Amino acid sequence: MIMARILLLILAIVLVSGSAYAAERLSPQARQVLHKAQMSIDDAHFADAVSVLREYMEQAEEAIPPQAYLMLGGAQYRKGDREQAFKVFLKGLDAYPDNVELARNSAVACYELGRYADAGRLFEKTYALKSPPESVLLFHAGSAYYSGGEYAAAAKVMARLLAVDKNPKKEWVRLAVHAHLEAKQFKRAESMLHTYLASNPDDAPYWQLLSKLHLDREEYAKAASALEICYRLGSPSSKELERLASLYVYVNAPLMASDALKRAYPGASDEEHAIRIAQLTASSGRTDEAVRQLSRFAPSVSLAEEKGEILYRARRFKEAEQVFLDILKKNANALESRYFLAMCAWENRDWKTARVHLDALSGNREFVGRVKAPISVIDDIELARKEALE
Repeated sequence: MIMARILLLILAIVLVSGSAYAAERLSPQARQVLHKAQMSIDDAHFADAVSVLREYMEQAEEAIPPQAYLMLGGAQYRKGDREQAFKVFLKGLDAYPDNVELARNSAVACYELGRYADAGRLFEKTYALKSPPESVLLFHAGSAYYSGGEYAAAAKVMARLLAVDKNPKKEWVRLAVHAHLEAKQFKRAESMLHTYLASNPDDAPYWQLLSKLHLDREEYAKAASALEICYRLGSPSSKELERLASLYVYVNAPLMASDALKRAYPGASDEEHAIRIAQLTASSGRTDEAVRQLSRFAPSVSLAEEKGEILYRARRFKEAEQVFLDILKKNANALESRYFLAMCAWENRDWKTARVHLDALSGNREFVGRVKAPISVIDDIELARKEALE
């Protein structure tokens, strides 16, 4: 939408310049026709202007001046016939290949007709003809190529623009970045992004774009860093912070993941999220901190079991065993706690206690698969022990 408004403005500037013919060396006939057509255009009688100009151009024995092509194309454009306007501008450009206004109008009309690749080339031609050069014409060329899916061409022309203009506008750099990304020129896109963000460090969406670039290249630590900056600049949703936490987990940065989850769920009143934070904290080796985090909440079987599992994974079996025993005292049906009691006994080589708890679970469908193997091992151990005593 913004690009369309820019192009329309460019065309309007060329259209209203028709009166410039007064300063040109034109034949009396041409001057008279152009004046008459201009008056019709000023009165919004565009069809009349088209008729006057066409009659002159069809019957003229003299060379038709470029102003006639500009005015005829402009009148047809204002009349709503963009296809004919484009044809007139292009015909005029064939006759006057060095005429900047005809080149520009041809580019604009071509773009508005959706012929983006041709429009890109015409904008580049206009840039080459314009003296002094107008950098914005290269931007329009890049926009046209990009709109037409000609990403390599867009990247090339935008790289050229950034090379000749040392103070590029933000939208120019943005287009250059997107064009290089679409053209799969990732290293160049990354370089442009870093340059852009150095000057515009508060542009959160482009930190997110940099993160995506790193993700696509499986550079997960860099992706997490860029996404962290992006979210620090705004107000990310809980889901977005959860994704950041998952990224930190993937790169083995559990403390950062825990921090992201704390920001996603301040106070972590939800039991599930409290457990996730504790798990991430524990995976960084900070077992005591993880246990303290869980102790801040109202006691429940699930929180207590998570505390016991954290201690178990830290190989603090005696402490874990006490947690699971306390749970069973309050809730004899806490089967997960009984299973971990069996595992604690297993780790302590207390086969008798382990067997008691495993047998208690063997009749439960949810646990039969989990207890079958350890029961078999204990049976083998007991059998070997008996045979050794015989």
